[in-house]
Amino acid sequence: MQRYLIGSLIASVALYANEVQFLDEIVTIGTKSEKSVSEQTTQVELITQEEIENSGASNLSDVLNATPSVYVAPSGKTISIRGMGHSDTLLLIDGKRVNGEFAKTYELERIPSGMIERIEILKGSSSLLYGSDAMGGVINIITKKPSNEDVSGNVQVIGGKEKESVDTFVSGRVDKLSYTFYANYLNRDAYLKSKKTDVKVMQAGVEKSPSTLSGAGGWASLRSNLSNSYTISNDYTDNLETKNVGGSLAYDFSDFFRAYIEASYLKEKKDGLYVSESYATNYTNAGNTIMAKYIPAHQYDDNERFNIATGFDYHPSDMLKLTYNLAYSRYEKDRKVYTPLWSELGYASKEASKSSLNVSTLEYLTNDAQLTWTLDQNNRIITGAEHRIHDAKSTAYNVDDRTYTGAFVQHEYTPFEKLHFVYGVRYDRTSTDEEETSLSVGATYDLLERLKLRASYAQGFRSPDDRELYVNQTNPNGRKMLGATVIDASAGKNSQYDLKSETSETFEIGFLTHGDSWMLDVAAFNTTIDDRISQVAYTTGGLNYNTFENISDSEIKGVEAKFDVGLHETLWLQLGYTYQDAQNKTAHTKLSDVPKRIASLSLSYAPIKNLEFRSTTKYIGEQEGIDGEDVGGFSVTNVKVIAKEFFKNTDIFAGVDNVFEKRTPEYLGLLPEFAYYVGFNYKF
Repeated sequence: MQRYLIGSLIASVALYANEVQFLDEIVTIGTKSEKSVSEQTTQVELITQEEIENSGASNLSDVLNATPSVYVAPSGKTISIRGMGHSDTLLLIDGKRVNGEFAKTYELERIPSGMIERIEILKGSSSLLYGSDAMGGVINIITKKPSNEDVSGNVQVIGGKEKESVDTFVSGRVDKLSYTFYANYLNRDAYLKSKKTDVKVMQAGVEKSPSTLSGAGGWASLRSNLSNSYTISNDYTDNLETKNVGGSLAYDFSDFFRAYIEASYLKEKKDGLYVSESYATNYTNAGNTIMAKYIPAHQYDDNERFNIATGFDYHPSDMLKLTYNLAYSRYEKDRKVYTPLWSELGYASKEASKSSLNVSTLEYLTNDAQLTWTLDQNNRIITGAEHRIHDAKSTAYNVDDRTYTGAFVQHEYTPFEKLHFVYGVRYDRTSTDEEETSLSVGATYDLLERLKLRASYAQGFRSPDDRELYVNQTNPNGRKMLGATVIDASAGKNSQYDLKSETSETFEIGFLTHGDSWMLDVAAFNTTIDDRISQVAYTTGGLNYNTFENISDSEIKGVEAKFDVGLHETLWLQLGYTYQDAQNKTAHTKLSDVPKRIASLSLSYAPIKNLEFRSTTKYIGEQEGIDGEDVGGFSVTNVKVIAKEFFKNTDIFAGVDNVFEKRTPEYLGLLPEFAYYVGFNYKF
């Protein structure tokens, strides 16, 4: 870690920094009311539009990967805040839930950076305001809004070693009507490495190399046709093509009433070659399919999503504000897996070897309303309600009109000039007859003029999702996936499991202090999780399957620190450090896939006007794999140069990601080495 941090310093050569982020930046994520970063009772991180535009990122995954305390797996598919899994982190766009994959992955790559104005990250349990799925935190992506000009916007183009992207954004106003439009195209090539796989065939419950199989019929055919090993070009990131288009219209009927409508469409294609843990051959023995293991497989995904939303803001006085939103989302998924060894496994064609089908249509309808009543500058009451309906039709499972209903009330109170309280309660109920009550209380105290203390306590919960309850399919790795309520004697699962909600308690204390050109934000946290939902594997009588159970009580404790300092009017430095100790308290083991340490160093330097150099090094510490294996740490350094106003209204930039060609552990998914890119951003 030290070597690469020093390397980043040398590569940066005293790199530039822009101004330290001011603490009076307004965010809404922490209390659903407008408050500055410094007034939050829990730690909030803000990624500004300037930081996003200067990052060279083409999508949300790229942006968050550079954020000090957020862990994005090298595969780019999952995210973790304070050691909590991606299922416990709620993703919002303009305060609305992002709906898609059963396992809540891939979303990070689907959101183009060109549509983002800023990102607010709330750490720790946030169930009071957001209900289920927010035990680990909330990421709210705020999209660009119309300007007051007739027409304005930008076009950004990026080309590089393994990706090309184009983003455009246009906004404007005609009298009382404002509008926005955005479009994005991303094409990313797979990052691949040669990999040898040793094929096995199950015979009498024993893994055997094809050449050692005994017997006639299918056994003889497999012995003759299959080699003991193959070398493939394993894709550690998928080939990916995404197209996004969207826009909004808003009309100001009066000074106190505004209504809007917005819509978006996503088209995604992706594919990747990998090694499947288990694949069915086209041969049988005693009426049972002969299974092969560690077989090359090629997965194809063709997905679409359509969103439409409408709502209004009613603000009759400084005291009252009412908002209402109605949102509909439709997600269509088409996944297939084939094997290049279709002939060797006894199939007549590649199409005949098709497996792991997932043809699904998921629909979501969400109503939510919020009333803000400001009694005076020291008293504010916010109350809200939400009702969600979810319908799924899938080859994996069907669910008709599963509902979620919740309501909350929150009081912001300042009894003394330097002391501020926020507290509230929420009640939720689902159509599966689960009920949860969540409490939260937090406070800030201005100990000194530039030293603010904060403390909070929050309860959280996560209801079992549809996949965990009802899924019945073979996953792309060839393993049977069965929800807790599913019985499938053919796979060895003969009983249902009463899956309960995860619940949590989070304590946080911290302080925030700053000077004229520096800022230090420190937080210590402790989260306990009861009835943690985990995926478990069973093997009985040669049959195997994965399912979901409440298997443990867990605890995650740690500390986070972020330090920004302007060393000179042209030089800025940012340090981030996170330590997290994640334990399975039931089994007395470490929680899997939680790095013990995360550290980052960012340097920026502007030697002359309009020229900036940037460097970011991020270190991800050791962690434990899902099977208990030790997974080593790694660090990655990215560098970039930006020439602002190189042409009229045009910035140009170039950069290299993973400049030191650091290789990440294969368990996590490999990162491209020395991935360069160039681009420009034209503003009008």
